[in-house]
Amino acid sequence: MSSPAPPPRSPQALERLIVHIAAAINVRALYAASHPRVAQAVQAVIDSLAAALGGREAVTFFIVGDDLVADGRPLRRSGIYQQNFVEALRRRKVERLTLARGLDLAQCVQLVSVMAAGGTPASTPSVIVGRVELAVADGTAAGAPGGGDARAGPGLSAVLVEEGRDAFSRFRSERRASIRKLEEVVWGLMEALARSAHDVIPLAPLKTHDEYTFVHSVNVSLLVLGQARSLGIQGPMLHALGLAALCHDVGKLSVPLDVLNRPGKLEGQDWALMQSHAEVGAWQLAAIEDAPALSVVVAYEHHLRFDGQPTYPALRRPRRPTLASQLTALADTFDAVSTVRPYQKAHTRPAALEILRKRAGTFLDPVLVGNFHRLAGAEPPSAPAREAGC
Repeated sequence: MSSPAPPPRSPQALERLIVHIAAAINVRALYAASHPRVAQAVQAVIDSLAAALGGREAVTFFIVGDDLVADGRPLRRSGIYQQNFVEALRRRKVERLTLARGLDLAQCVQLVSVMAAGGTPASTPSVIVGRVELAVADGTAAGAPGGGDARAGPGLSAVLVEEGRDAFSRFRSERRASIRKLEEVVWGLMEALARSAHDVIPLAPLKTHDEYTFVHSVNVSLLVLGQARSLGIQGPMLHALGLAALCHDVGKLSVPLDVLNRPGKLEGQDWALMQSHAEVGAWQLAAIEDAPALSVVVAYEHHLRFDGQPTYPALRRPRRPTLASQLTALADTFDAVSTVRPYQKAHTRPAALEILRKRAGTFLDPVLVGNFHRLAGAEPPSAPAREAGC
């Protein structure tokens, strides 16, 4: 039986830790490493870290745009010390800083000394620093492993991806802890996308068919974030959209792999089981304490049609899905037809865009389809197509 998740970390404790780190850097800039005031400032960092850790082993700070993120949530901008801390990390190209239990005086003095001198600190057993780096594929056949015209894409920590993959796989039994880890993954996706070219739609490579649901969900989240940014959505709302997209298919974790990967058209009980994933995912998310409401809505709605015609889940009254669900449906369609599966070949990017074009006005919002074509560098559809596509 797994151990319970530690209680939420105190934002005030994190803010005090930031204040003490920034103060120690400033003190070290004025005094030699052996000066008593440096020792006092460094000890304050160690003590505040112990208070911030609580029952955890480490605290990790991410720089995402102008936000400082910890535990998957942006910290409120609490004054000049936090601003100085963020700027100090950014100037030194440090995008992730992890402080772990066991941080001692020597490691802490080394950290503040290097930062006070304007350098980039090296990692030690209890201090991990670095950029967020993991190349992603963006090819003609977007989901084909090693295929297409792959180019260097935005970065995402390989460790964070693996932690996200593990959280995704453990969602059935540890949902609350999994959601918190997936929140961190979305902040990483946002940061990665912010460093990419505006006309690049990055997609993660698929290594095995068994990990399809996770990789597909990461791609859908990236695509939704890209669309939302182009519409001027930023900050916490952008994060909420990305998390909702990442969680849109969690209901498929309850569908057997042999059904998910079965060649040919699903029928009867298998098709009913596949259709149930939207409602199942919504119920599972809704049962999590403090679950983001938008994630519940998108899990339920992402297969609803733009034109309100019958689809699944069955509704008592036809209605148009929310914007978040429409963005997710578009991204879901694009990545699904662009990915190699046991029962289909991957479509090229032009072919995938043509499928979106054919579904504009019926399954998909034509305005969003036009915007997606623009982001992909293609001509937007001149008018909604009547054909529903494949």
